[in-house]
Amino acid sequence: MDKYFKNTAKGRLRSSLVIPEPFFVHSDLTTGIQVVDLMAYVLSWNFRVGGLNKLGREELNSYLELLKPLIYRTIREIGDVQEHVIWSVTVV
Repeated sequence: MDKYFKNTAKGRLRSSLVIPEPFFVHSDLTTGIQVVDLMAYVLSWNFRVGGLNKLGREELNSYLELLKPLIYRTIREIGDVQEHVIWSVTVV
């Protein structure tokens, strides 16, 4: 494979299309994944809606306030009349 990707024109072309960092990796391998892991951690401990009523971790509140502006809400029409609200952050 090494020879193909380095020594052939088609291999060099195709290697330029390869994503340098895989989509699913351990978070210690890429900075971007570490940031998303931190955001998910803060949300899991402090984001409270609906039936989620346990207290969050006080020391993470300032980080949650930084994440709140990123929460997005939109409405999609289903069929002729019915509307469906979609949130970027939700409880699963």
